[in-house]
Amino acid sequence: MDLTELPRSEYSFHFQEVPWTDAISSRCWVLPAPVLPPTPPAAYMQEALAQSAMTIDELLTDDQLHCEGKLADIEHVVILMQENRSFDHYFGTLRGVRGFGDPRPLRLRNGKPVWEQSKGGRPYRLPKKPAYESGIIGETIDANSCVFLQDPAHGYDTGLLAWNGGLSDQWIEQKDFVALAHYAEEDIPLYFKLAKAFTLCDAYFCSHNGATDPNRSFYYTGTCNGLASNDFFSGWSGDRPAWKSYPEKLEDLGIDWKFYQDGLTWTSDAFAGNYGDNTLEYFGRYQDKTTSIYKKNQTINSILRTDPNRPSQFEQDILDNKLPEVSWIVAPEAFTEHPKYPPHFGEYYVHEILRAFAANKAVWHKTLFLITYDENGGFFDHVLPPAPPLNEGQGQVSPGITLTPPGVSRDLNSEYPDKVSKDPDVEAFYAKDKPNVPIGMGPRVPMLVISPWSAGGRVCSETFDHTSVIRFLDTWLSAKGKQAKDAPFFPNISSWRQAVAGDLTSTLDFNRLGTTELDNLVASTRKAVILTGTDQSKARTVATFHPGIADVNADPDANKPVAVKQDKTRCEILPVGYDFQVFFKYGKHGDGKTRVEWVIRNSGPLGASFYVIPYSRTDRPWRYSVEGVKPGGTPVTVSDYAQIASGDYAYAIHGPNGYLFEFAGYSLDTVQMQLPNITDIKSQDEGKTIQFTFDKWPTANGRLKLVSAYTGYEAVIENGTASVGITTTDGWYDVSFVDAANTNRFLRRYAGHIENGKIGKSDPAIGLQYDETKRIYVAVTA
Repeated sequence: MDLTELPRSEYSFHFQEVPWTDAISSRCWVLPAPVLPPTPPAAYMQEALAQSAMTIDELLTDDQLHCEGKLADIEHVVILMQENRSFDHYFGTLRGVRGFGDPRPLRLRNGKPVWEQSKGGRPYRLPKKPAYESGIIGETIDANSCVFLQDPAHGYDTGLLAWNGGLSDQWIEQKDFVALAHYAEEDIPLYFKLAKAFTLCDAYFCSHNGATDPNRSFYYTGTCNGLASNDFFSGWSGDRPAWKSYPEKLEDLGIDWKFYQDGLTWTSDAFAGNYGDNTLEYFGRYQDKTTSIYKKNQTINSILRTDPNRPSQFEQDILDNKLPEVSWIVAPEAFTEHPKYPPHFGEYYVHEILRAFAANKAVWHKTLFLITYDENGGFFDHVLPPAPPLNEGQGQVSPGITLTPPGVSRDLNSEYPDKVSKDPDVEAFYAKDKPNVPIGMGPRVPMLVISPWSAGGRVCSETFDHTSVIRFLDTWLSAKGKQAKDAPFFPNISSWRQAVAGDLTSTLDFNRLGTTELDNLVASTRKAVILTGTDQSKARTVATFHPGIADVNADPDANKPVAVKQDKTRCEILPVGYDFQVFFKYGKHGDGKTRVEWVIRNSGPLGASFYVIPYSRTDRPWRYSVEGVKPGGTPVTVSDYAQIASGDYAYAIHGPNGYLFEFAGYSLDTVQMQLPNITDIKSQDEGKTIQFTFDKWPTANGRLKLVSAYTGYEAVIENGTASVGITTTDGWYDVSFVDAANTNRFLRRYAGHIENGKIGKSDPAIGLQYDETKRIYVAVTA
């Protein structure tokens, strides 16, 4: 958010209408100085942060965690949504995740990996800049997480342009160099500590490729109903959004819920109010002050102490065992992590929540705490976000997914924008494109899952978005018998999102029996922050740092491959239900024209979204989505084709969890026409082996050479061979087939992970580079 989006609301005690002499406007909004709560003494806050390592240690090593459980054992779900940080921006250097060491990144049209953006832009560690710090962090802090940073552009317009239909090549043009800044473990130690102690999702995407309010609308209600900017929420004075929110469903079911917030609405002071992030206050149903939902939504229930000797309301509710079944936390601006305010302030806020849990272990033992971010805030992320095809020219969806096309009466399955701005000129500019651009999803954002059932420092790579939080609540309520087990998911969530995004249950492990190794996951003592009244005044006025190309080039790794930035240590990964393959063939068809065809076949319970990127054509990538297989059902497929004009073809197909399929060759080469298609790929021995089955060989000539990138194994596949099995590395495979007898561009490459329902190990190729000549993973060299 920025001040130009300040809401014109009926809260007369916050806003006054006064004359304005400028000819441009007839009125303005004036913010009176807020009444601030008493400031916690510095010693209290410093002591609280200094004890954070002990807090996490206590949460992890309690004897009562050594037990099995089930979903219904969770009694409290607490949800905190912070502001404007992407996954790569925070966790691109963390071990075990698909970060800067991703061995299979998207390639740009120029052949370079996606992080080699234009004008020399590439991920760089944000430098420490004392001139742009408030000086209030404490003498032991020496990290760039204290820098007050420029706020990148993060509207729907720049989000779409940076994404560029899936080419993802316009980040510098649209967001400037600040977009590629990132942090490391030394900069955000508390968050790394939590990621190494609990579950981190590395495929959680914001719901909308734009700003705060539409994303938070998805988070609270399951949809933004086509309203693609803040204009129609915090910046709107017309008819209020009127569709049903999830708290209203909880109210209908008699489920206890509460909002914890240190203040109400958006004030002129960053240390007061809730920054307008309680988006429900802009909904019509939350305007009636006589209703229970208004009272629950618009009540101050503090997280931070205003008296060092008196617990906040959140702490007291935990101490008294009165924590509601569902709680949403909304922070003041300075603690949301929205630039200019630094991550360190957010870490302090999160620690206060953790410290409250540690004060009553009986409550902690039955609580799930979720931390996510509303949007990427303009910060770069290298993984393509799932996005639906809005017409046949953009791709296909499988039959079980309903996408309401443009031109048909809008409903909840319409995944294109309805309104993008209250400015009529901007709205008119978008009018012709709205039927062709998706609302989302947007780039990845962090999601930390903190609970007794998510301890272990694991990574979950199932695709999620903000609607997954609502779907989790629905699944959890059914498990607890609070609604029928076969009750449909909250109806606001579109068919497409229900198909391709999960419900977060895969982030939990209810069979965990021990935590003896968890003591080693607690990092060094957390540094302290001191926020006196004087400190707050300094923070309000500190200047913001605007990085440039000089800061990119000053990165210690500026002249090395980006992969060197990521820790290559492996970690445990949680099982996910992906089981799909892509098959490719080419040849002449009934119309006499040569074309290539791809078939995406899904045999697993989870749906998925794919990009098909044509490197031999100028088309933008095509998008495909396939739903999961119902119990007892048969595999689900989507297929499509493209004409080949010159004979050359080169395609890459990206799917979730690092899946990559590449196909290249020359269809007019009679030598290549002697090589067979691959018609089936199967897991054997619980994923220890992957078997490739070949179609009938076209002629008696031709041989294939097989190369396994993980092991370096090579073999020649003789003409007539029906199938071949290859050993995987902990279920990970990357197998290429090339012409064994001739030098040409023929390539069939299959890479991904075989699931066996068990906890596994992260991709061993993370932090390595793929040698396109040898077709193997090699160590990174400067």
